Amino acid sequence: MRSLILASLMTAAPLMADTGVGEQQAKVFGHEEKVKLFPGGIETTARLDTGAATNSMYAVDTEVVEQGGEKHVEFTFVDHEGKSHRLSRPLVDEVTVTQASGQQTRYVVEMGLCLGDYYENSRFTLADRSHLTFPILVGRNFLDNSVLVSSSDTNTQAPECDVRLG
Repeated sequence: MRSLILASLMTAAPLMADTGVGEQQAKVFGHEEKVKLFPGGIETTARLDTGAATNSMYAVDTEVVEQGGEKHVEFTFVDHEGKSHRLSRPLVDEVTVTQASGQQTRYVVEMGLCLGDYYENSRFTLADRSHLTFPILVGRNFLDNSVLVSSSDTNTQAPECDVRLG
């Protein structure tokens, strides 16, 4: 029993150590939060998922177009209220995602994401999330830099970032 307790304490020690964000302490948010997407300042709900490697957003009617010699993805983002937002973002990448139902190629775009008072430009894969509860999944590519996630909390802080896009 003593060795089990000691092993548990040794495992938890890194969690209590420096969060790796320098002088600034990582903020704790719930596993469900309101976020804002930029451009557009679109407020919607998101699931913060430490098990997901990357962010994903609900996108339908995707189409790759050429704008000024650069490939863009035009798509419709559907928020948590079912409201559609037509967006166009530069195509950053295409990735293949393997799921139980098979493989799927997804477009990757960069969006600004505001969680609480923390803002970061972050990559999102575009996917049909119509069968899921949350239109946005926030993964480790965003969370690793600034955020701790509490599985017992929800909606801890409204998104209030001072964003000036130019």
